[in-house]
Amino acid sequence: MWPYVIAIGIVVFIVLVYILSYVLNSNTKRPENCEDVECNSCKDASCTHRH
Repeated sequence: MWPYVIAIGIVVFIVLVYILSYVLNSNTKRPENCEDVECNSCKDASCTHRH
């Protein structure tokens, strides 16, 4: 029983760390000298930061 509880706890912890890092990254402002950078070199179709 305890191995399952520990495994579920680890998975929940990893998911929470992922969500927290995603939210913190989304709220981070771009540096002032990066205003002119375009999103043409990445080619990531699932990017959430494209304008």
